[in-house]
Amino acid sequence: MEYVAIDFQTANRLRSSACSIALVSVKDGKIVDTFYSLIRPDILHFDKENIAMHGITEDMVKGKPYFYELWPLIKEKIKGKTLVAHYAKFDMEVLADTLESNDIPFPSCQVLCTCVLSQAMFPEMPHHRLQDVTEKIGFNLEQRFNAMAHARACVAIMEYALQKSGAEFLQDMADFYGIHFGYIGKDIVTDCELKYGRARAYDENASFGKKAETYNDMDNATYLKYWGPSVAISLVFNSINAEWARAIGSIGTLGLIYATYLRFKGTKRPFLYGFVNIFFTAGVLGFFDVGRAPKK
Repeated sequence: MEYVAIDFQTANRLRSSACSIALVSVKDGKIVDTFYSLIRPDILHFDKENIAMHGITEDMVKGKPYFYELWPLIKEKIKGKTLVAHYAKFDMEVLADTLESNDIPFPSCQVLCTCVLSQAMFPEMPHHRLQDVTEKIGFNLEQRFNAMAHARACVAIMEYALQKSGAEFLQDMADFYGIHFGYIGKDIVTDCELKYGRARAYDENASFGKKAETYNDMDNATYLKYWGPSVAISLVFNSINAEWARAIGSIGTLGLIYATYLRFKGTKRPFLYGFVNIFFTAGVLGFFDVGRAPKK
């Protein structure tokens, strides 16, 4: 299991003004590589608000490499890895805008946000700022606006989450906490977010594999792979006034039952949710006159 924690600091309000970057590579729970560099922005202008946060000035980046000069090394370090950042939306926008401004193709990486992860782990917290979360888990955040300190803090949060969930793989951990990975690649960026729209209460005594309240970890796309063809078979063949066609149509009905079973098994109210699902499907089929006796 490998991932790379990444953090950017910017010179001004423009996302393409990266002035520092830190990468912390992790493999099987251990930090195997670190990288930090100041970056000379294409437009050498620093807002005083940004300087006040991270302390990086124009004089400090003069003579430092431009982003395009660092990119071959950065690309090699993140290639095929999951990128992890706190409030990853910001860091991915910085990466995307900086790549775009340099006419560099986007890499293909899934993205996990430790801020979203923290919301899932600690829904009772009023804020999920990096300093608040690191304090919660007992990690000492030495510098609040230093890219390397931020990246190391992200690693601490990730390892804490992995330990508490008992997951061996990142996907298992994401499923446990109810998180959708984000993605960057082919000129697109999608956000990492909670599957259920809000954080569920986190039980420290929970074990890996805990089921969702109303449906299991089978996502809608997978469910519809079963539900859609089953409905189509029922619609087509049950509307044909022939015994052989109705026999085939019954296969569609069995497919609907199986899809419903997969969707709601292991939940707290499987029969209730299953009944509602079947009732809805029957209404759809009934609307199209499926299963009714042919009119004379």
